[in-house]
Order: sequence, then C-alpha cells, then structure tokens
Amino acid sequence: MGAMPSDQRFHPLTIVFALGGELRNFLFPAVLALMTASPGNQTERFLLVFLVPGAILAVARYFFSTYRYDATELVVRSGVVFKNERHIPYARIQSVDAVQNVLHRLFGVVDVKVQTGTTGEAEATLSVLPLSALDEMRQRVFEGRAATAAIQMDPAADAPAAHVPQPETRTLLQLSMRDRALAGLLDNRGWVVIGAGWGLAMEWGLLARFGDFDAGAWPAYASVLVGLFVIAPVLSLCWALIRLHDFQLTLRAGDLRTEFGALTRVTATIPLRRIQAVKIHQGLGHVWTHRASVRVETAGGSAKGRATTEREWVAPIIGVEALPSFVSTILPEADLNALAWMKVDGRAFYRRRVVASVTAVVVGAATAPWLGVMWAGLVIGILLALGLVSAHMYVASLGWATTDRVIAFRSGWLRRSTIVVPLAKIQAVELDESPFDRRHHMASLAVDTAGAGGRSVDIPYLSRPVAEDARTMLAREAASTVFRW
Repeated sequence: MGAMPSDQRFHPLTIVFALGGELRNFLFPAVLALMTASPGNQTERFLLVFLVPGAILAVARYFFSTYRYDATELVVRSGVVFKNERHIPYARIQSVDAVQNVLHRLFGVVDVKVQTGTTGEAEATLSVLPLSALDEMRQRVFEGRAATAAIQMDPAADAPAAHVPQPETRTLLQLSMRDRALAGLLDNRGWVVIGAGWGLAMEWGLLARFGDFDAGAWPAYASVLVGLFVIAPVLSLCWALIRLHDFQLTLRAGDLRTEFGALTRVTATIPLRRIQAVKIHQGLGHVWTHRASVRVETAGGSAKGRATTEREWVAPIIGVEALPSFVSTILPEADLNALAWMKVDGRAFYRRRVVASVTAVVVGAATAPWLGVMWAGLVIGILLALGLVSAHMYVASLGWATTDRVIAFRSGWLRRSTIVVPLAKIQAVELDESPFDRRHHMASLAVDTAGAGGRSVDIPYLSRPVAEDARTMLAREAASTVFRW
C-alpha cells in the first residue's frame, strides 16, 4: 500500500470504531424513516445499502493511514484517493492529548490528538491506537523536543543525544471524592436539566392537570422547589463524581497534564510556556466554603477566527489558602500575595447610580398601565434600592494591580473573577473612551494577549491621567520583553 518499512498502522479496531461512527450518524434518519414508513414495506433493507459505502471507506482508510517517527518530526499519512502527508516537528507539538470512552478502555485503545496550538483543531488525529503506542508517542515527542532544544543551545552539536533522562513528575492537584462532590454542588449544572425538564412538562401540558395559579397548583410549585433544591444538586454531584473521577494535575518537564473521567477518560497537556493568562473564579458557594476554581488561557487560534483555546479547569476546585502557591507554580511570574490592589475612580459609583435610577424609573413606569400608580411606585422603589446596592457592591469589587511582571484585574461581587496576565504575553494595550467617559474625563484600559478571543483585561472607570500612565507603562514593559510562543 505504499507504506515505508518504518511506518506504523493504526490499531485494527480502527475499522470497528469507524463503522460504529457511521452507524451512529445513520441511526437517527433510519429510525425516522422506519417510523414514517407504511406497514409491510422493506424500508429497513433499502436503508442498509447506505451503510455499504461507509464500511468500504472505513476499511480503506485503515489500510492507507500510517504514521512514523523521523529524527525531528512526526509524519502522518492518510487519504485513499487524495493523499495527505503531514509533517509535524516535535519542537512545535504543544500537546499529545488522549480520550478514552468506555469501549476504548474495554479494548485497551485510545484516540490521540496532536496539538500544535496553531489552530483550534488538532493538527493530527490518530484513531485508534493501542495504549503502548500513546506512551511511545509521548516519549518520542519529549525526546525530540529536548534534542531540538539542546541543538539550539549548542549549534556545534553533531547529533541529538542518544538518551534523554526522564524528567521528574510532580503532582500539583489531586481531587478527593469530597472535593469532587463539592465541585459538583457549587457548579450545580443540574439546574439546567431540571429547568429543561420542567419546560418540556409545561409545553406538553403535563402540569395543566394541577390547575392554574391557585391553591390547586401546589404540586407543580412543589415539584419546582424539589427539582431545583434537591434533584438538581444531586444530579450535579453525581455528574462531577463521574466526570472528575481520579482527577490529577501533574507537572512534568514544563508541561501541565490533566487526567480525569470515569466513563470517558481524558488526558490533556498544556505547556507552561503557552499560558497567556490565569483566571480565578469564585461564586457565592466558593466564597462560603473558602474555595476557588482556576482556568488557564493558552495561545492558539481556531477555525472560526477566534484566537483562543481555553481548556478544562486546571483546578476545578482548590482551597483559597493554596491558591497563591498554585498560581505561582503554573504562572511563575505571578505572586498573588505581592499584588497591591488599586481602586477605580470614585466617580464610578455616581455613574452606576445614575444608570440604576434611570432603569428603575423606566421599568416602573412601563408597569403602571397594568399595576396602577401605587404598585408601579413600589416597583420603582424596590428596583432603585436593589440598583443602588448592586452599583455600590460592583464598584467596590473592582480592583487592578501591576508589578514589573504582571497585570491583574478583579471584578464581581456575586461571582468574583480575577485574571492575571504576564507583561511578556501582552500583544496590545488600548485606551477606550465612550461619550460618557469623555464627559467625566475617564477611560477604560484594555489588554490583549495571543490567547484572548476578546480582551484578556478590560479595566473600566479609570481617570484619564491614570489610564494614560498605565497604558504607557504597560506598553513600555511589553516592548522591552521578548515574546515567546
């Protein structure tokens, strides 16, 4: 088939999994056709004909797909009619990620995705490989990157080293069952399931039997309360226990590696050098339990034009006391304890107060024809009070800080968010002024990185001189550092 002696084929089960994919795509239209077909016809036999081309193509792809390891690159060949040979230098490989569902684990195989960070898609997808091949690929890539780095440091070297010592693996985070359960409760994605289920029940009229909005409708109201505050948390807890099963975050040779999953086992790698920003999130539950969640933003693009590749949480849940040490490990430039937080301009509360007041009056006036003047006045009062409290809390939560190595911004009082960006990763610094900003001699300071789909940092309500000084400083610091992908 044109394969070189050093070329390796995928696992023979590639054919089986490919057929399974074809069958899965074929299943829904087949079921729909059978349900709408008249009795006694032979629709099911006719539909089977459409599986034949997919089966033939799956077998052909197996025999025409190979990969091999050259001295400095991974070479992947594919294509039956139109041949494709992709050369991926080891030095450019950002990660070798793996996904195992239940069937993969049953047969001891794995889907492998080779990422270079140039696009949001995998540079190469190898499906399906034995587990031993995954270990070999990771070892080859590591040795190839280390050898390339050695040659760059010593151009006079004749050849790569024959043996590269294995780096030490350090465990940064390992979630216990209690941690995973707490992460599920704090995330509480079960609310989405319960809300969707209740919406379908209303759409299908299942709740109509309980009557309209009167005393006879108490079973419907009770179902909502039980769903939201009992069933939803239980669903979220169970989902987290399954999805985050045996979650581990390790650091090896400058690469973060996350492994998790009971049914589908996911392994993903994030090189430290690719991290553009660290994002820390805290909801009310996180604050009450002294926990936080951490996500990283990495460099890379996507097919949709976005320039961001955000991975899973590197820390779905972590104690606040361990946060500074954890962040400084994955982002050595950052020291959370050394950040001197500064407030935004004091006039920010006045501007938010005006917005809250206008909103309360407009909404209250709009309800007057239905509620009457007295009740509309009550609505205005309630909205005004809530708006003023929210404005005060929001402005009080805003803060920003700079050091000689990072810029940080925090915001939110119900859901707190903190983002830390190294100055060496800054791509652009902007000053934005709305008409209201110009009226009050204020501006917003924005920072872009190579990993931001939008802006990594956007600090509002700064006085114009402060914003200009910060922009000048950040631009100068960013220009004086060497950007590294």
